[in-house]
Amino acid sequence: MEFKHYLTGQEFLSGLGLVQAMPGPNFSIAAYIGALAMRPAGGTGMQVVGALVGTAGIFLPGTFLIFFVIRFWDRLRQYRVVQASLEGINAVSAGLVCAATFLLYHPLPDKYLALPFHLGPIDSLPVNPLLVGTTFLLLLWEKVPSVVIVAAALLAGAVLK
Repeated sequence: MEFKHYLTGQEFLSGLGLVQAMPGPNFSIAAYIGALAMRPAGGTGMQVVGALVGTAGIFLPGTFLIFFVIRFWDRLRQYRVVQASLEGINAVSAGLVCAATFLLYHPLPDKYLALPFHLGPIDSLPVNPLLVGTTFLLLLWEKVPSVVIVAAALLAGAVLK
């Protein structure tokens, strides 16, 4: 699977895993994807430009909202049309989070699940729900730091590759 021919599914998942392992907001994935998208343009300089453009693309809209819209936001929020729009935006945001959750349960392609050994009857188990459930239980009951879980997943990926 490729994302608009800029990066492969494996590159995206690697970047997402690294971003999740870092503390703080997840906006740094925009810089990562921007850098990977500029690989065909050639050179490290173009990748740095791609990372900067990706970062600016994520941060500039919010920055513009803070500096320009906040001045008249209280007056704008009183209009019924704006209130209804905010309710719709909230519903869409919740829907996107739910969709992302369901996509976690979407089966991975066989090329990502190919193991160098045969596991018998558990070969056909759905991997994503098991990984999500195991991670949730580890975080809930065992208080395993998320960094340890991400490191274990990276190690397992390297060993099983």
